Amino acid sequence: MKIIALEHGHTVQTIDESLVCYPDSTLIRNNDDFYIPNFSKDIVAYCGIYLQVAKIGKCVEPRFTNRYFSEMGTAIKFFAKDVIERNKQFGTSTDIARCFDQSLAISNEKIQFAENLNIVATINNTPIPLNDRWKDYATIISKATQYYTVKIGDLIFIPCTEQPVSLQIGDVFDMKIQDNQLLTCTIK
Repeated sequence: MKIIALEHGHTVQTIDESLVCYPDSTLIRNNDDFYIPNFSKDIVAYCGIYLQVAKIGKCVEPRFTNRYFSEMGTAIKFFAKDVIERNKQFGTSTDIARCFDQSLAISNEKIQFAENLNIVATINNTPIPLNDRWKDYATIISKATQYYTVKIGDLIFIPCTEQPVSLQIGDVFDMKIQDNQLLTCTIK
């Protein structure tokens, strides 16, 4: 299984430059806690959704993408911001800051996909502003399948947070879709 992710700040025109493939070791399941790694002093998070692939596909046209998944869940992606900045300064890869183990919390529970869903994210009961970029899912999946063959069980993560959320030990994230509590993650 692989996780194809769109990096924060994408637009429909920059999807190609924003795609990343994470290993399955990045997953945090079962509402487990996120532990701040010792290699970073500045962890930030982006809330979003994920689509679970239900059919093998390659080079899928946008009008057919709804055939390749039926369920969605919520997710929180953690990044080591200081490591990204350091590596960009030296012109080296930033993968270690994005793809480290246990850096993507996903909800175990999924719901049927629909385009008119209300997604809510909070940190310590304070709402986090979200955007509707996930509604570009057809274009995102089509672009992703130009580079990667998607297989049953693969995940496609789409960030919905307007700005990165800085973290502190003790913070608690909650994510809901249509008032269904799908994900809780505590920062340790």
